[in-house]
Amino acid sequence: MLNLEGTITRSFLFPAQIDLTICYYSDLFRMIHLMPYITRIHTYAPNQVRVLYETVELGSYTIRIYTDLESKVLRDDKVIEIYPVELAAAVPVEAKATMRESIGQGLFSLNSCFFDLGHQTRVEYTIKMQSELKRPRGMRLMPKRVVNRIAQGITENRTREIIDGFIKESLDDFPHWLAEQEANPQQQI
Repeated sequence: MLNLEGTITRSFLFPAQIDLTICYYSDLFRMIHLMPYITRIHTYAPNQVRVLYETVELGSYTIRIYTDLESKVLRDDKVIEIYPVELAAAVPVEAKATMRESIGQGLFSLNSCFFDLGHQTRVEYTIKMQSELKRPRGMRLMPKRVVNRIAQGITENRTREIIDGFIKESLDDFPHWLAEQEANPQQQI
């Protein structure tokens, strides 16, 4: 088995007041779209989706991890939670491995806390990823300890890339989103 686990926390300044910042980050579909390696596969409800984490590692091994997520916006607490859930409508993903591919289900969560700084907001994000996958057959000759050490290092790097990419993409996307909101005054910001 491949044991994949990564957790990282980042803090950054967002160029908007806290209520506008929470409004921007409360759209689950936008948040998923802004994350590298993560793709929305299916929508169950406005706050429930299936996502796919997909990456090619060591130049030839494809890793695909599916997770069903739900989001909750706790405006009074200044928190947004995106967490794994079991959904009755969700078809389970069968764990399998081929020569150069491993597919399975895992856990992915994102917790965000917002801190009012007047005209800007400090945002603190924590991303967690965890999965246990079958080893691709091409890795079976390698000792389990070595494979897990390599997998752990890669997972930590990918988790860092996801959060850093997400921060950059959201900061780049915000002015466009804000212009759309201002052009459509009927939409509630």
